[in-house]
Amino acid sequence: MLPVAALLALATPARAATPPITSSFNDCPAYGEDHVCSGEVPSWDGSKLDVDLTLPRAGTGSQHPLVVMLHGFGNDKHEWESTDDRGDDGDKWHWNSHWFASHGYYVLTYTARGFKTDAGSDWQPQTPAGTSVDPPSGTIHLKSREFEVRDTQWLSALVAGAYADVDQNAVAVTGGSYGGGESWLQAAQPQWTFPHERDPSLPALQLQVSVPKYPWTDLGTSLAPHGHGGGPTGNDLYESSSGRPDSDSGDGYPIGVAKASYVSGLYALGNSQGLFEAGTTTTPSEEGPIDVHAWYDRAIGSGDPYDSAGAEDPLVKQLRRGLTEFRSPYYQDERWEAQAASGARKVAVFAIQGWTDDLFPSVEAFRQYKYLKRLDRRWPVEVALADVGHSRAQNKPEVWHRANDQAWQWLQSNIGGSTELTTHVSSEPTLCTNDADPDSGDTASKRISATTPEGLSAGSLTVRFRRGDNLNSTSGANDPNGPATDPVLGGVIAGATEPCREARSDTAGDAYTAYSDTLRDSSTFVGIGYAEVPYTLTGTTATLLARVWDVGPTGQQLLVSRGAYRLDVPAYDKPAGTLRLPLFGNHWPLRVGHRIRLDLLQVDQPTFRASNVASSIRFDPPQLVLPTRESGSRTLGGS
Repeated sequence: MLPVAALLALATPARAATPPITSSFNDCPAYGEDHVCSGEVPSWDGSKLDVDLTLPRAGTGSQHPLVVMLHGFGNDKHEWESTDDRGDDGDKWHWNSHWFASHGYYVLTYTARGFKTDAGSDWQPQTPAGTSVDPPSGTIHLKSREFEVRDTQWLSALVAGAYADVDQNAVAVTGGSYGGGESWLQAAQPQWTFPHERDPSLPALQLQVSVPKYPWTDLGTSLAPHGHGGGPTGNDLYESSSGRPDSDSGDGYPIGVAKASYVSGLYALGNSQGLFEAGTTTTPSEEGPIDVHAWYDRAIGSGDPYDSAGAEDPLVKQLRRGLTEFRSPYYQDERWEAQAASGARKVAVFAIQGWTDDLFPSVEAFRQYKYLKRLDRRWPVEVALADVGHSRAQNKPEVWHRANDQAWQWLQSNIGGSTELTTHVSSEPTLCTNDADPDSGDTASKRISATTPEGLSAGSLTVRFRRGDNLNSTSGANDPNGPATDPVLGGVIAGATEPCREARSDTAGDAYTAYSDTLRDSSTFVGIGYAEVPYTLTGTTATLLARVWDVGPTGQQLLVSRGAYRLDVPAYDKPAGTLRLPLFGNHWPLRVGHRIRLDLLQVDQPTFRASNVASSIRFDPPQLVLPTRESGSRTLGGS
């Protein structure tokens, strides 16, 4: 088989020099205080991309760093653009094209391969709305390291090659969600050499800083969590993953429980805003041809079982490999290890993750942080957690203002050259405005920090419930709390418009619900936490889902966290034993006089895809273990 470099060389004819990016721009008109160049620019394989380049403000120096701002799924180049520093007063506050240009940066924003561009909002520059849908290869490849990652590096090299005042040693990349996942992927490569190798007239750039916002680091387990843990021990809930980081096929743990409402919503959004790759690309790649429609049909349409005694069908194997090795930062082990080698420079990463983000929860940051710190304890990687990100997050403006201030300080400290240092995981609590508690007004950040994710907590609260139950494969299907708490469809189906989701029923229908005794003192839940469940399974596969609620003295019940575990016998689980079902986690105050409610279900719709396979899970009394900021181990009974 030809090596990848040879395949790429065959993809397009060799040429002496690539035309400068300026030849694709019509002009660079003023939009308020900023000048923005726009055009449809051919990428490395000829596919055209809709590009905006905001020029640095006059009087900001003779050499200028470059920042690439990558949009979320279904959005376009306008997402991070603004005509003032305020932006949307949240995520984009002091984190947009106007802000960076006024501080002397070139700002590259472009519509990702396969997506079209819509008109900007009223606070954004109304640059021309072109398109990055350009078949056969200009299709949505879901942030492949062989396509979208190379697009960013190619466009950046074009900018640096055309503008002599770009500091080629001072490059940063940032983005949210879809763009955040790529920001992590780019951080695995401190030297962007691909464009220069393909065209020697283009420069090789030095990536110094990456700021991923609410991203994934393992796309497989973020879309379908399995609950089995990960890391060196295979049992670390703070490093749960689809596979081992050194597995080129993403092998290690079972396929998880698909987040049906999110996956279906993203699929519909991609179809309406762009064109998915369906095996049409003519650009050779190491991964080979993929069909995103077939992936969706297998995961959501067909569903489980995904294997027979551990043997997966070819499409499942392709899906597993595609979502890990080719699209997830956690599996770029060769590149991370090269950075960790003696004398190698490391990209400085400031990752912002959401406690209440049901799409990309806290483990997405914890997993990568722990992995990098295992390679080098002084890796310059920082994590900040708060009530931000995708739904159900509140995304309060003041919370984003603090997070963006932190990110800006980090970027400015490292853009001139990243350095090794002792770093931290910091966290702000989730404070609901609909719980009738005056302390929930966000008057102070109440931020805490530690050098490890586990270090955020110093003790634990264990709730020992007094009864078990038996759940079949339909238990929970009639629970009204499922629609009410769904992050995507809750507002549409159940009218769930509260800042923090409230229970619609005191029970989980025909599933399991238990309450703790009343809390006698206050504490703070911070971390992942888990339900420990002694079980006996009848069948070969089943899902066990959890929801944890804070029950106030008035009876109001607010969703604190949820979690998922998929039993797969005999390849990954035993027919009987004790499982630990991890939660997505949170940073949540537990107050005197409140109680804690635990739901265990096999069906939590529409959030998770229900299993196709008939099963029964009989379990003895479970216990809920919540890590707490306060030291010591406390135990509470359950009614």
